[in-house]
Amino acid sequence: MRYMLLVFLLAIFSFPGSAFGKETYTVVTDYWPPFRIQNPYGIGGIDMELLSVIGKRMHIDFETKRAPWARCLIDMEHGKADIMTGLARTPEREKYIAYTSPEYFTCSPAFYERADRKGKPVTTYEQLRELTIGYTRGSAYFEPFDSDMQLNKIAIKDEGLMLKMMQEGRWDVMIGTDCQVDYDIRRKNLETTLRKVPYQPDVHIELYIGISRKSPLIERKDELGEVLQGIIDDGTMDVILGHYFSTD
Repeated sequence: MRYMLLVFLLAIFSFPGSAFGKETYTVVTDYWPPFRIQNPYGIGGIDMELLSVIGKRMHIDFETKRAPWARCLIDMEHGKADIMTGLARTPEREKYIAYTSPEYFTCSPAFYERADRKGKPVTTYEQLRELTIGYTRGSAYFEPFDSDMQLNKIAIKDEGLMLKMMQEGRWDVMIGTDCQVDYDIRRKNLETTLRKVPYQPDVHIELYIGISRKSPLIERKDELGEVLQGIIDDGTMDVILGHYFSTD
């Protein structure tokens, strides 16, 4: 009897997730309104609402940790985090991240400037070579921009800081994703301060949920994808998006 009790206790402490309830997985992310928003309780926003629904349908829990975006990717690569949201798909990331299917949102890369910037309007990609460009370290936008070493690109740790520095005129233009930057410009009443430049790349960025290839959650990747597809098909995703984007 004492032997059986010892075995039971060892099982409890060795597998706390399965012994006491739901398995818990670590989400690592940074603020990226309206997808990840700082609130009094931690991080909210579209992605957190989506993960809450996924967790309920898969009977798992998520613990969210905040870090700069580039640090999040490193944690995923080393297996220190299980999952990320709002990921653009790149060959480099696919070496250590498995992407679920389908994507759950589509954005477009966009360049922004101060409304009072002097000089020629930016109407072509080639004109970017004459400018200083702020961007978020670790982000993927589009090719050839991402790999273009001839551009004067200045890396910033997160979008919030980049937007603040853009207002201060620290560089000529910044690049972001329209679904995030447009939302922040409206939220912060910056419509008369910042504007999009005339040149905008004709490409799209699909947003995915990704799982670290070193995470035990990888075994449930297909299931997660099926749950995500169900959330889209039954209209739950539209309801979540309606909390942040106007449906007019």
